[in-house]
Amino acid sequence: MLLRCQMTLGRFALDLNVSFESRVASIFGPSGSGKTTLLDAIAGLREIQSGEIQIGDRSFFSSSRGINLSPQKRFVGYVPQEGALFPHLSVRKNILFGANRKTGSLNASEITLAHVAAVLEIGHLLDRSVVHLSGGESQRVALARAILSRPQLLLLDEPLASLDIGLKEKIIPYLRRVRDEFSIPMIYVTHDPTEVLSLADWVIVLSQGRLLAQGIPRDVLMSRQVLSHLEEDQVENVFNARLIDSDPKAGRSRVSLESGQEIFIPYVAEPVGRSLQILIRGDNIMVATKRPEEISASNIFRGVVSRVETGDGQALLKVDARDLFYVRLTSSAVEKLGLVEGKEVFLIIKTRSCRIL
Repeated sequence: MLLRCQMTLGRFALDLNVSFESRVASIFGPSGSGKTTLLDAIAGLREIQSGEIQIGDRSFFSSSRGINLSPQKRFVGYVPQEGALFPHLSVRKNILFGANRKTGSLNASEITLAHVAAVLEIGHLLDRSVVHLSGGESQRVALARAILSRPQLLLLDEPLASLDIGLKEKIIPYLRRVRDEFSIPMIYVTHDPTEVLSLADWVIVLSQGRLLAQGIPRDVLMSRQVLSHLEEDQVENVFNARLIDSDPKAGRSRVSLESGQEIFIPYVAEPVGRSLQILIRGDNIMVATKRPEEISASNIFRGVVSRVETGDGQALLKVDARDLFYVRLTSSAVEKLGLVEGKEVFLIIKTRSCRIL
């Protein structure tokens, strides 16, 4: 993908020049950074003064070559924040709206109503009125409608922003299913690091209409230039894991991370071998310089500090404990424990601090 855009909207200016190859690229940044403006430019909903937008071998816009495809000819599926469903139509008719358009998509014949409904688990909703859907159901229906239009590119503008944390964590697995099941490239706008780390293989970080950083999400979001732009609770660790066993009486399950390291998480009623994603916030990890004894926490990992970043009374540790963990502490805690690069530490993580996405 090539995104080269220069445009001015009142006092705001967007000036971006990036190119990348990605299955799911996330545009990340705070409110007012230009995320939705960029998405609208890709969709053809905003005028660009100069630049070029190319997806694969198709040019959507090129000021130098005089190309400016209409939104209809760009063949994109757009999922806005609020879903924008048609209240007078049933779920089925909402999903089928635009399903018969010709897109030239190579996998168009593989995308059927039955297939999409099965992936998003909305088959039981098809004959309902959309006015009676929950927020999570509405977003899944909006996503199904965009997919069934058989787009060559799927644009999602903070689709989970209006949902509470519990609903967000229920919808993220559906988004991963869409990513894995359909061969449709996605550009996903969000200000939530969890969504980036869970879904994207590339991230573009915007700040006041300019590129701040881009690259592999885990590396970029924890980099020096981006850390200062994150809110205090946005230092997060997301791990792919496999379920080993579960003990409902003890209220916990045991999973294996990609390194083979095992960790206890809250009980999950899923079959052994099931793939999961685990979220551990950096604020929920405790650090000790000696192995603790007789404590309630089930997860204790030995590691080595590989990076220390301090500023504004806060500190971020990067710890190599077979898997990489990012931990947020106060600067006083870092000083008290003498935490420097190369220091051996023990990470202490309560079972309940591990959340299943």
